[in-house]
Amino acid sequence: MSRHNVRVKAKYPHGFIKNVVNSKVDERHEELHMFTNVVMEKQALRERYIKLMNDAERAVGRKEAIYLIRDADIIWQKINS
Repeated sequence: MSRHNVRVKAKYPHGFIKNVVNSKVDERHEELHMFTNVVMEKQALRERYIKLMNDAERAVGRKEAIYLIRDADIIWQKINS
């Protein structure tokens, strides 16, 4: 017998239920998709930050780059508050 025709059954303490509610599976899939998008966006921001720091360090030196990034961060916080 082919396994393609077999339905998935969920096991509960009181026995088996024939059909699993698809909405629960869809909700879990969407939550996972949203979580994955957030993680990917954060990773892209981390990579961009590292690239920015490396470029600033090459351009003006390590100490001056740290000061520039701190000043930029303070200005950004004032703009967004």
